[in-house]
Amino acid sequence: MTPAPANPVQALARWWRQLPLAWPLAKRDIMARYRGSLVGVFWALLAPLAMVAVYTLVFRGVFQARWGSAVGGDGYGYVLRLFAGLTVFTAVAEVATRATRLIQDNANLVKRVVFPLDLLGVALIMQVTLHTLLQMAVLALMIVVVGDGWRLSWLWLPLALAWMLVLQYTLALLMSALGCYLRDLQHLVPVAMTGLMFLSPVFYPVDAAPPALAFILSINPLSAPIEVFRAAWFGDAINLQAALLQGLGLVLALAAAHWIFARLRPAFADLV
Repeated sequence: MTPAPANPVQALARWWRQLPLAWPLAKRDIMARYRGSLVGVFWALLAPLAMVAVYTLVFRGVFQARWGSAVGGDGYGYVLRLFAGLTVFTAVAEVATRATRLIQDNANLVKRVVFPLDLLGVALIMQVTLHTLLQMAVLALMIVVVGDGWRLSWLWLPLALAWMLVLQYTLALLMSALGCYLRDLQHLVPVAMTGLMFLSPVFYPVDAAPPALAFILSINPLSAPIEVFRAAWFGDAINLQAALLQGLGLVLALAAAHWIFARLRPAFADLV
């Protein structure tokens, strides 16, 4: 095993340089995941689209939900905003869930190969990001066809994507390290993410939440990236103060996750 970088900034810089090492791992897992499937990687589109259809039927068709006071919050506007929020949430949830077994599932690399183990998380993020980019392409097409069309705020999408990637990397480090010691995490995290979906601004905007829920949203690390993505896609207003506070919290969380991963890493080979 190679020594861990001294701080998270060095870690981010190193995995950026070593992306060519992570891509073969990501490609291998993508091929294995869809081997024998009739539609292959397009399941990454079919699954969230089916979820959007079901949630739209329930929230719009049954509960007559509106998207706050936003222009275009009814009809297709609600569907598009729901799809945007669900794209971010499912990407982060998949990384958090799969990372709990990341070290165990790559025991051969952990035990026998000199390999920067934090790149296992990068390979996982690359797989999920491929799916996310496909979904973003479909969302962009839907906005052009049935929405208000493209807008200059789309230029902020790379920033929104970068925010989500840093959050995913933080969760990958934390969940993969703790998952070696706490095996129950692989069962607990999927349940927690299901509940967290309704405590995140996926089905509603932050400003429509009651005071009790608003506090939970203010400390939910998914709130800011979801809102930033929507602001980029639709030009929706965003609470800059809340976003900056969550951005600072994410930087601190990344530093803590890096420290935990580096501290627990020496025992990985004995635990898998």
